[in-house]
Amino acid sequence: MLFTSILYLAFALASDDSLPPGDGQAIVQQKCISCHALKVITARKASRPQWSTTVDQMITRGADVSDDDVETLVDYLAKNFGPATGQAGADKGHERTVPVNVNGATASELAGALDLTEQESTAIVSYRKQNGNFKQWRDLTKVPGIDAKKIESNKDRLEF
Repeated sequence: MLFTSILYLAFALASDDSLPPGDGQAIVQQKCISCHALKVITARKASRPQWSTTVDQMITRGADVSDDDVETLVDYLAKNFGPATGQAGADKGHERTVPVNVNGATASELAGALDLTEQESTAIVSYRKQNGNFKQWRDLTKVPGIDAKKIESNKDRLEF
């Protein structure tokens, strides 16, 4: 047990030099590296919505990240381990070509897939919880604060 603790501490200290400085560095060291090799994190190049989805999934699976730390963590990961400049459009384009189930997607998934603001995607999830599942794309235009043109431009990709 002592050996394991020393090994973990040595790994965590060695990781200080491997992670870029920033507000989320300590959160990655405390919350992510305990389950994942540093290389798994640093090798991934993901957009902010993709990191947000990943962090949400890790929390669902038991990661102990406080609500206050989630945004800091996602911002840090997206800033330091985001897609390369040449790939940003390609990644976004890929996200926007796959179908999205609006009755099962999280706010982060909706934002990334449909190019919605965080406020718009959160409004969709809240509306869905209060009023039940959507049946057709026009139902989404009833959500207060939603840009109907964004929904209509993505209507062929929506699943219900």
